[in-house]
Amino acid sequence: MSDTFFKRHLIVSMFLGSLLMLLGIFLMFQQDSFVRFFISLLGIFLVGSGASSLLALKKYQLGSRSKMATLIQALLSIIVGLVAVIVPLSTATVSWTILLYLIAAELVFSAVISFLDAMLLRKSSFSVSGLLTQGVFSLFVAVLLFAFPEAIGTMLLKLIGVVLIATGLGMLLWSLRIRQINKQFSKSTIEAEAVIVDESPSN
Repeated sequence: MSDTFFKRHLIVSMFLGSLLMLLGIFLMFQQDSFVRFFISLLGIFLVGSGASSLLALKKYQLGSRSKMATLIQALLSIIVGLVAVIVPLSTATVSWTILLYLIAAELVFSAVISFLDAMLLRKSSFSVSGLLTQGVFSLFVAVLLFAFPEAIGTMLLKLIGVVLIATGLGMLLWSLRIRQINKQFSKSTIEAEAVIVDESPSN
């Protein structure tokens, strides 16, 4: 490896490490903004989940009642998801706890429908792994929202902040290691060149 490569790697590692640490520290003090972002993210998931269910509904070999339940679940997911996306972007004063409870209730309903559809489709040629994954994820997030409606945003924010700070610190330590390797590499190169000069035949 060339000396230029080591220096470039060192600069990039130190820059990214410092940037991640600053971002992690910054996020620690952005609780309200993060709650809005988190709710919007859940809304996007609900809209995507509902749209996916609508698109796949024609492929499901279900009875009329099951199809109707899946259709209702898909439409509710889209409606609640749109509300969760739009409200945080508006200036309206709302209770985030109530909105999180609403999202959690929809996630539970979505999980139940996903599990029921998976049970009804398990003997068909349709793969139910996607339904099961969606159901488990929806149920897991819903449990977290019901258990920690007011603290979920803070918990996730601190977790992400700690991860970013730890990652940035790791990159800084790695850049120091790269710097040490660079010095050892330069020293070895100089010593090798000195040996070659000493061993070269004199004219």
